[in-house]
Amino acid sequence: MEQQVERLFGESVLREAAERFGLNQEYFKKLGDFENYVYEMHNQQGEAVIMRLTHSSHRSESRIAAELDWIYFLINEGLDIPRCYESLLGKRVEKLLVEDSYFTAALFQKAEGNRVDFHNPAEWNQQLFREWGRLTGQMHHATSSYRVTADPDDEGKRQEWYEDELLLEARKYVSEDEEFILESLEEILKHLHGLPQDNRSYGLIHSDMHQGNFFVANGRISVFDFDDCAYNWFIHDIAIPLYYSVSWAIPDAYNGDRDAFAAEFFEAFWTGYQVEHKLDAAWLQELPYFLRLRDLTLYLVINKKVEPHARDSRMTKWMEEIKSRLKQNIPIVGLDCLKINKLP
Repeated sequence: MEQQVERLFGESVLREAAERFGLNQEYFKKLGDFENYVYEMHNQQGEAVIMRLTHSSHRSESRIAAELDWIYFLINEGLDIPRCYESLLGKRVEKLLVEDSYFTAALFQKAEGNRVDFHNPAEWNQQLFREWGRLTGQMHHATSSYRVTADPDDEGKRQEWYEDELLLEARKYVSEDEEFILESLEEILKHLHGLPQDNRSYGLIHSDMHQGNFFVANGRISVFDFDDCAYNWFIHDIAIPLYYSVSWAIPDAYNGDRDAFAAEFFEAFWTGYQVEHKLDAAWLQELPYFLRLRDLTLYLVINKKVEPHARDSRMTKWMEEIKSRLKQNIPIVGLDCLKINKLP
């Protein structure tokens, strides 16, 4: 978290949020603080719930309310997503003023199950990848009919992909000798702005549906962390699982062969996806652009959030790998290894 936000956040903010939602104030377990402060807490019945506190510099109250509106829509469409809880005043979000800014509090049901262990073949396997794809397709099929009543120019609507602050302010997060990163970003943005949009291929999507953002229970995936949801092409939601799976979840049996694992992962994921949503396979040709875009946004957000001296060896190595790919204008995996021409 940025230092200026860290200075504003404290136990008093957390306790006020707990009070507004009628929670037990004796138990706080911090789960994360990268872009939001996330805590596990207990309600008055002793059940575990998830409190998320978001500073206004990251998301406005109305943008968060729009996120929750979409979550309710998806739940009503039959998706397995942890529900949101209302405050004692019947509000989905509560605004907590701090100096000349504020935090927005939102409370969520804790997802059932646990994070998948990618070292365990009994968990990290073709069956999971197909279910992951199926759930992504189900979400895209549902969101095709999602409509908001807010003015398109109003913050009551979730942002478009190109409104991401990281993309708009990219120059702030690169050094003087990294002009090639801005050139790569410009090339990718120019290409993406030329892509067609329709409700079969573009809409409100999760945007960050990697294996760290879902739990698995009895083979069923429960997705959470919709903080990055935005209007984008559906192929972006397909690129993200592929990106993170080949980044740091290649099974030992592949001996580090990223391309071989990518091909098997993607065949299973795509097969599951098509069960729920029929996206034209021509969109798979756009995967390299969205994989490169994820490299760019990761590089920018880590530069924004984590000082070089605070990075562990794993993050430092990750940043070096990303920088190398950006210099070469190549994605983390290529289309050839995915064998998309042979996909069902």
